[in-house]
Amino acid sequence: MNKIERTIGSVLISLAILFGLVYLFLLITGKAIITQEIENLTHKKVSIEYFNLSPAFNLELKNLKVEGLAKIKSVSVSSNLLSFFTGRLIFNSVKIVSPEFTFVKAPHAVVAEEKTSKDAILPAALVKPKEIKLLPIGFRRIIVENGTVNYIDQTIRANGIKIVLKNISCKIISLYFYPRPIATSFELKGKIPWREGQDSGQVSIDGWINFFKKDMKVVLKIKDIDAVYLSPYYATWIDLEKARIEKAKLNFTIDANGLNNNINADCHLELTDMVRKPLEPGQGEEKASKLTNKVLDMFKAVDQGKVELNFSIKTKLDSPQFGFGTFKGAFDEKISQGLGALNPKPENVLALPLKIMENGVRSFTDLTRAMIDGVFAIGGEVVKAGKNTSQQ
Repeated sequence: MNKIERTIGSVLISLAILFGLVYLFLLITGKAIITQEIENLTHKKVSIEYFNLSPAFNLELKNLKVEGLAKIKSVSVSSNLLSFFTGRLIFNSVKIVSPEFTFVKAPHAVVAEEKTSKDAILPAALVKPKEIKLLPIGFRRIIVENGTVNYIDQTIRANGIKIVLKNISCKIISLYFYPRPIATSFELKGKIPWREGQDSGQVSIDGWINFFKKDMKVVLKIKDIDAVYLSPYYATWIDLEKARIEKAKLNFTIDANGLNNNINADCHLELTDMVRKPLEPGQGEEKASKLTNKVLDMFKAVDQGKVELNFSIKTKLDSPQFGFGTFKGAFDEKISQGLGALNPKPENVLALPLKIMENGVRSFTDLTRAMIDGVFAIGGEVVKAGKNTSQQ
C-alpha cells in the first residue's frame, strides 16, 4: 500500500506543479496572448488596461479597446476546468459591462482592373469557399449590460447617417459552437435615440433557437421608428416636403416560428403619429401630397382609421432570406381593399388618372420599404462585420 500511496502522491504533486507552472505562465503572458489574438482577428491595434487570472482560471479584463471598432469597460469570464478533460472549452458565465461597438459602411472603392493573359477567371463551380472551423466552445450564460452599437452608413450621403442602439441589456443561455441537442435562449432590449427632443425608439427580441433540431421561436419588436430621420434612404423616391410629411413613426413586429428548418414569420407594420404640414394661405397642394392623402385614406378605410399592414415570410433557418415580394403583394391587396371600402363613383374613378395612381402607390411602397431597410441595415452590417472578421 505504501508504494501505491507514494505513486499516487507523486502523480498528484506532479499535476500540482504542472498546474502551477501553467497558471504562472498564463498569469504573466496572458495579457499579451489575448492582445495578440484579438489583433490577429481584427487587424486593429488592441490595448488592455487591466488583466487578472485567478487560480480557478477565472479571467477579468478592464478597459479593453480595439481601435476604431470597440471599447469595453470590463469583461469577466468564469471557466469550467472539468471541460478541459473533455476536449472542449466550456465557460460557466461571461459578463460584459458597457461595451461599445462601431460599424462603418463605406462606399465601395472603384478599382480599375487590367485584363492580361495571366488574369484567369475560374468558373464559380471551381472556386472553393473558405471554410470556417469553429472551436468546440460553449457558453452556459452570457450577460451584456449597458451596451452600445453605432452604425454609420456613408453610402447614403456625404456626411453619412448614424443609427445608434444604446442601453442594450442582453442575456444568452446555453450557446454552444458544436452539435448539441439543446436550445439557446436569449433576450435583448435597447433604445434607438433619434433626433434631439424626440422619444427614443424601443427594440426588443426574445426567444429561443435549437440549432441541432433547427427549431425556433423568436419575437422581434421595434417601436417608434422615426421615418423622417431615415428619409435619406428613400429621398430619391419621395419628397417629404412636397408630401407635407413633418413627422411619422413606424412600429414593426415579427413573430417567427420554425420547425425542421422551415420558418414562418408573421409580420405586422403600423404607421403612427403622422403629422402633416398645413398649407399656407393661397398655397396649392402638390401632387405628392394629394397622392399621400389618397393612399392614407385607402388604408384607414380598411383598418378603422389605422394605417397598418400584415404579411408573412416563409424561409429557412440555415439560409434565411427576406423577400420583399411578399410585402408588395400584401400592400397591393390592401390598396384593392381600400378602393372597395371607399366605394368611389364611376365618374370619380375615370377622373383619377391611372398612371398617377400607380406612381403614388409605388412611391408609398418604396417609402415603407426604405424605412424597413434603414432599420435592418444596422443588424445586417453587424452580422456581416462579424463574419468578415472571423474569415480574416
